[in-house]
Formats: sequence, C-alpha cells, structure tokens
Amino acid sequence: MRVNNLNSAHARCMGRGSRSLWLGLAIIMIVLAPAARAELGGNVSSIQADQERMKGTVRVTSTMQFTVHEIQTPNGTVVREFVSPAGMVFGVAWQGPWMPDLRQLLGTYFEQFVKAAQQSKGRGRGPLSIQENGLVVETGGHARSFFGRAYLVPMMPPSVRAEAIQ
Repeated sequence: MRVNNLNSAHARCMGRGSRSLWLGLAIIMIVLAPAARAELGGNVSSIQADQERMKGTVRVTSTMQFTVHEIQTPNGTVVREFVSPAGMVFGVAWQGPWMPDLRQLLGTYFEQFVKAAQQSKGRGRGPLSIQENGLVVETGGHARSFFGRAYLVPMMPPSVRAEAIQ
C-alpha cells in the first residue's frame, strides 16, 4: 500500500485536522448512507441510477478511448464517470461545494478506501492519496470546495493515462 500527500495548490487549502475531517466523513457515510446502487467497477447502466439518486442532469461526451458521463447536481457538485469501450466504469471524479456520496461512487471499493484512510491517519496534512491493490483514490478540499477522483488501474483502457480522469 502506498499513501502520500498530493502536492498541488489544493494542498494549501487544507487546514489542520483535515485527515480527521475525511475520516469522520467516511464513518458518517458508512453509518448513514443507504446501499450503493452504482459503483466504480460497475457497468454503464449504473450511471442512470447515479443520476436519479443525485437528481442531476447528465451530459455525455465520447472519445475513441472512453466515454464520460457528467452528472451536474442541483447543489452544484459535478460528478464524472469514465466508461471503457467494454461498458465498465473505470474511474470517477468530482468537484463542487458538497462531497458526493463516496459509498455510492466507490461501491464495493468503499470499505477498502475507508480502511486505507484510517491507516493513513496522522501522516501529515493535505489532500488524501491512497493507492492500494489497483485502487487509487485522491480527495481533498475544504468546505464549499471539494474535489477528488478514484480509478481502477486494472480496468483502465490501455491507452488511457490517469491524468485523463479529472
């Protein structure tokens, strides 16, 4: 497992106790969030469930390598789901004033994320970056300005680089 801090302008936005904030948010989502209807690693049909649950509008753009389903929520948060030519969601990214339901977006990978985040507690300040068993989750921000992305390295189309997921 590799855990490190992101070095970016976003890192300067994070204040003391940011790890505790993220850990607290993750625990609250575990306790309060209903079961996920769609997830990272799911098929393209799961995106409609996300759209309905988020009460958002969807815009779809396609490239030769993948398709992006962008969900704009009423509260201003944007979630992008990256779908391979095989119809599988290999990545998700988000930004906006509110955190999306990570249990919903990460699905079966949510527990792995929570365990890794708990293990990284106290390893510095700033955005959280977890790389474990092919799962990469990077998240950070502050109140009214959250961002993040998650992707499955083994499911990424061969010609797609991680930088494309944003």
